[in-house]
Amino acid sequence: MNLPVFSILSLALASVLAMAADVPSHRPSPDVRAEVAANAVGNGMSQSLQAGAAKPSPKPTPLVKLEIESPKYKPDLPLGVLYVSGWPLVIRAEGSPTALGIAADATPQLFPGLGQKGYLVLVDPDNCLELPMPFFRGDPPCSTAPSDETYVEFGNDVDMAGVLDSADHANPGRFDALADPAQSGGPHFIADGDSNNDQVLDPVDVVVGPDTGGTTQDGYGFGADDNFPGLVLLSPTGPGLVLNSDFTRPAVRRQRNLAGFLNVVGYELNDPNGSTTFTLSMVVPVGLIAPILRIDDCVGDFVDFHCISAPRYQIDGGPLQTAPSLTNAQFFYPQLLNNTPSFEVRAFLVSGVAPSVLDDLDHDGRVTSADAKLAGYSVISNEETVRFRQYSSDICAGVPLINVFYTDFDGNGRDTATFVCPAGPGQITKPPR
Repeated sequence: MNLPVFSILSLALASVLAMAADVPSHRPSPDVRAEVAANAVGNGMSQSLQAGAAKPSPKPTPLVKLEIESPKYKPDLPLGVLYVSGWPLVIRAEGSPTALGIAADATPQLFPGLGQKGYLVLVDPDNCLELPMPFFRGDPPCSTAPSDETYVEFGNDVDMAGVLDSADHANPGRFDALADPAQSGGPHFIADGDSNNDQVLDPVDVVVGPDTGGTTQDGYGFGADDNFPGLVLLSPTGPGLVLNSDFTRPAVRRQRNLAGFLNVVGYELNDPNGSTTFTLSMVVPVGLIAPILRIDDCVGDFVDFHCISAPRYQIDGGPLQTAPSLTNAQFFYPQLLNNTPSFEVRAFLVSGVAPSVLDDLDHDGRVTSADAKLAGYSVISNEETVRFRQYSSDICAGVPLINVFYTDFDGNGRDTATFVCPAGPGQITKPPR
């Protein structure tokens, strides 16, 4: 027997309402029930149970809450403007209130003070302290296995480039690496220069980026930090990028960890939230988060002590370009920096010692905490990203061109232009917007 269409609709509606009645904690309103019933009939009843699908589970709370306090960044507000150097980078890392406690590296010191090292132990699966340093494990020892703890290693310290520091309160491996220019020095590139002052250009090796202190045991330079070795600090611009020596980009994006430039690491034993909290800061040196410029400053015929054509250049290993006007690096580089829409800094924490370089392992064009996980690291914090603009004046105002090197692209035997700074009075200048 064939039922009328309205009977089919009635039966479908009754069926859906009955199912909804069996889930009182998620009971929809009558209007919603009618809409669900109509949609179910329209789809041949195949989607009738979708209303009861489970909601996506919330993201788990990280063991350490990370916040970049400076520079200030809010996606819904205009980007802040920073001068090319001297601006603060301040990170606050708040350990979970459920952390097991602090293990100090100075026995019988309970908690580490200035110049001492400690560990905030977040998880210890076997209830036996097996941290990297030779902690007492009992007699007989509770374990002879390697460390299985999840922890934040920290040393309360102040570091500056070229200023001798003590290794007693730092991660020994990272402290030694930061005094080795081969591991922690700036990027090297092949450039054209007059190496023997014979007025003929020769291939020379140049280093760009901020001063890292050379071989001084200063705990300062590129790579994971010695006093807070779990921090990963990344910028996709300038010295933070790993490029080939001929200034080309590798097949897979690779970036340097910039955490080794931290100046200060300190902590709060127990903040009002019941958490051990760390404050990490640096006064950002010139050139750390700024593009690298490879330029031919003298293109075309050399007439009246200058070349007649606009410079040719590359930025961060990118394509060869021609400047829009006749200029030189002293003026062109500040324009390049000022016209860059935004710069970025990304931060997160891993348990133990962070990588000093990290590859884009998921091939999404970015280097993030997802790549650290793919590399086998245990990420223990959220990932924070800030964006900002930067402003620079020219070399006459005291801004060195440490991220600029020269190449004779057109083969005319010259790659630099003569420039003399003009004299001028002092002045007051309003900050740019």
